[in-house]
Amino acid sequence: MENKNTDPKEVYTEYNEKFDKKLMIDHDYDGIKELDNPPPPWLMWLFYFTVIWSVWYLAWFHWFDMGRLQEADYAHELEEAAEKYKVTAMDEETINILTAEEDLNRGSEIYKKSCVACHGDAGQGGIGPNLKDADWIYGSEIKDVFGVIKNGTDKGMTSFKSLGDEDILKVSSYVLKKL
Repeated sequence: MENKNTDPKEVYTEYNEKFDKKLMIDHDYDGIKELDNPPPPWLMWLFYFTVIWSVWYLAWFHWFDMGRLQEADYAHELEEAAEKYKVTAMDEETINILTAEEDLNRGSEIYKKSCVACHGDAGQGGIGPNLKDADWIYGSEIKDVFGVIKNGTDKGMTSFKSLGDEDILKVSSYVLKKL
């Protein structure tokens, strides 16, 4: 099969005219014609999947209320955290210092994990204040130390409520008895 046209522009134009006639739609507006150029199948399947997913999502979360929305999910996570950390409310005014060796040992473990970075390994201070001297900013009674560890301060001490009241009491007792 021999092509009479040797000019590439003419070959290209001839090919496009034959091909475009198959895709031409009967729309004609001021001499402008429209081609039927459908989107690729993978894009159409993605669109169909998105429509089906949105209907399922609306049914699951809004029409039948089977799923948890953000507010309910947040409340559920708060309940799980409270259960995990077993946050119990001790009365800071009536707590007593612990003297049992096992409680002080547990307080020592917690101190080494959480407090050494700021207060030093022997309570000598550093970033945080010295715990060995007699001058304490917020008081040196068990209720004062317990309150500072639990609630933190505005001078850089962060709150350690996540430890739980029992462990906070053990650390407070360790600081007062051993340091």
